[in-house]
Amino acid sequence: MINPFSLQSKISKLQNDVLQPLYTMHSGQEGSRHEWLMAETAKVIERNRPFLEEVSRSSFIAAIFTIVKLFGGADQLSHDDFNRFTRYVNDGGLESMVKMLLSVDKEKTFLDELASLPQHIRENAPLMLTKSAELHDDFIEGYFRQQYGGPGAVPIKLQNNRLKSTAFIQHLADIAEKAWQNESEK
Repeated sequence: MINPFSLQSKISKLQNDVLQPLYTMHSGQEGSRHEWLMAETAKVIERNRPFLEEVSRSSFIAAIFTIVKLFGGADQLSHDDFNRFTRYVNDGGLESMVKMLLSVDKEKTFLDELASLPQHIRENAPLMLTKSAELHDDFIEGYFRQQYGGPGAVPIKLQNNRLKSTAFIQHLADIAEKAWQNESEK
């Protein structure tokens, strides 16, 4: 059961934990490859997967999203986008994402995991991932502005991580689109 009184602090902590590997300067940042940092992020997501799945199933969260939209917030996220994300999580998408991020052959694992998900998730994957790339890029830009001030103050390594991560998500969207087209043609 979602506790509305502790939700904000729990989400803030989760956000910091998820962003730490890729988007903060830490002792291993400079010498770490992007793929390894993504795997570290996956480990954080996996540790918090039960909470993320609970949030995704929550009618309380869905109601809050509807209220926020009603008052003109969440401009970049439509109800369809929200439903795509929650269906993805509710149908095992986070577990698949973690497997892919931990894999050495991310593309092959992505395709294998995508094929194991329900048809409606495979169909929605290209749109969801494209929206994820947009939201990721905007969110990290805002996070950097909050943490560092102007764009010039953000360490180059973190800027590169942002660009690589956004490109990676968009690449997955392209792969998902091709996979869905191939499946639809059969």
